Amino acid sequence: MQHWSGAMGPGGQTPLDVLLETLTEQESAGVKAWLGGTPGWPGAPAGVSPKALTEHHEKVESDRFRPSDDDPRAIRSVGVIGGGTAGYMTALALKTKRPWLDVTLVESKEIPIIGVGEATVSYMVMFLHHFLGIDPMELYRKVEPTWKLGIKFDWGPDPDGFMATFDWHHHSIGALGALEAENTVNGFTVQSLMMMADRAGVYEIDGKYVSLMKYLPFAYHLDNARFVAFLTELAEQRGVRHVEARLDDVVLGDDEWVDHVRTTDGRELRYDFYVDCTGFRSMLLGKALDTPFHSYAGSLFTDSAVTGNLENGGHLKPYTTATTMNAGWCWNIPTPQSDHLGYVYSSSALSDDEAHKELTERFPGIEGLRQVRFRSGRHDKAWRGNVMAIGNSYAFVEPLESTGLLMIALAVQTLTSVLPASWSDEQARDVVNIGLGQRWDAIRWFLAIHYKFNTRLDTEFWKDVRERCDISGFQPLLALYQNGAPLTRRDPYILDLALGAAPTFFGLAGIDNILLGQKVPARLLQRAEPIEDWWARRKAGDALVSRALTQSRALEAFRTDPELNAQLLNDLDSWAGRHIAGYIGML
Repeated sequence: MQHWSGAMGPGGQTPLDVLLETLTEQESAGVKAWLGGTPGWPGAPAGVSPKALTEHHEKVESDRFRPSDDDPRAIRSVGVIGGGTAGYMTALALKTKRPWLDVTLVESKEIPIIGVGEATVSYMVMFLHHFLGIDPMELYRKVEPTWKLGIKFDWGPDPDGFMATFDWHHHSIGALGALEAENTVNGFTVQSLMMMADRAGVYEIDGKYVSLMKYLPFAYHLDNARFVAFLTELAEQRGVRHVEARLDDVVLGDDEWVDHVRTTDGRELRYDFYVDCTGFRSMLLGKALDTPFHSYAGSLFTDSAVTGNLENGGHLKPYTTATTMNAGWCWNIPTPQSDHLGYVYSSSALSDDEAHKELTERFPGIEGLRQVRFRSGRHDKAWRGNVMAIGNSYAFVEPLESTGLLMIALAVQTLTSVLPASWSDEQARDVVNIGLGQRWDAIRWFLAIHYKFNTRLDTEFWKDVRERCDISGFQPLLALYQNGAPLTRRDPYILDLALGAAPTFFGLAGIDNILLGQKVPARLLQRAEPIEDWWARRKAGDALVSRALTQSRALEAFRTDPELNAQLLNDLDSWAGRHIAGYIGML
């Protein structure tokens, strides 16, 4: 008897193909009609894929409910109070995903935008292009983003620092081999090699562009002023109302309920639902509703930043740089116009003048210095009554913004899904408040291990941080790491238990990368191969990288060739394809 155990049998047949041959013509046609419309895997033969047996086939309406025309408690108007990135992304998302809503954005031009470079994470690529429906060619043309393959940390005991890449989930070359061969995690993935060589995965072959970027997750670096101007233009095009006004007061009605807001020129503005995007002032959630605030100061020791711009001569590094400084750290975000730098420091350890002096001495030629104050932590709840806070008005961890923009996007996606059609409906506040709070807390613990184990400098600030930094939320994972690293190569069952004990926002691969990069002691797992195998992969990877374009030329390819963006956002084998976007609620 012949057994069909594999996916493909003789002649390219699957077990399902063989089974279909035993059915009547009518039965076979019914099965094909049922399953034939579901795409298989890349490169699969035409026909019915057995994978379709595990797909959803029942059609379900959207969970974004529309109010009844005769409902007196319907939610038909939303006031987004405050502009900036948080305000405009919220207003755009509400108008895009719930077009029946009357969405108004209220902002004052008297409150300036902090025009620094903003880093993002790879999630934002799908959020901007799939969720908000932004044309990538238009984004490249008007905002001029650059690519971020990861972060280069001038951090820890290694003078050369280490790379933290967006493909850190995959040891395509291998961390254990890298540690043995070169005493660093650098070079353990393809993107790490790209970052080390200042290259991106785009090639020019016989006058045509060939891209590997759909296999290599990346994010954007964005100039904040350009980005907000672009979002402002889109909001107007899509029907978001705009009110130029400065908020003076928030008038409460019943408990936990905003009746209206009052502007400094005496206007009263009323909406069915309010989104607080007033930044650190948190005028609705924090001030008016007096929502308690949980500080992260025990883990994140900084509260100030001085920012500026530095000419880069057109050389665009494909990564963000984080550099250890005397009383904190400095980011460097490359944009086509200049590198955007910011020294994040503790005002209790360093005066503003001292911070300015250290930054200008470290980066001669930096211009346009500006001061920023902040506090790290989150409010007890994001959603109270008819108010939800998004962005800095709810929580904040650090001014580099990659985590901040990510959490804005997640909060926006959450709001567009759970905003009730009517106040008569059951509310999902608890799920939102608990879920978003847990995610912010997980980011706190992830950032805390950056501080706790950074041995680059022995200044009073860093000695104090290493002694007092609270990393208790990650203690179970740290114990498991010391028991055997990398974590991602451990038994999957124990990893599932570990994530239940200590949820982490950026996954176990992120913890591996940060701890191994800082050379935090652990018992390393043993390779089951000779080191020559690792070197063979490394040399092959170097060969691919050596022919890759610089980021400037690669970006030009994506600005001028729409097919490259189509591959990234549509192909079944792309990390940012529509099938992935649909799976995580982006469509």
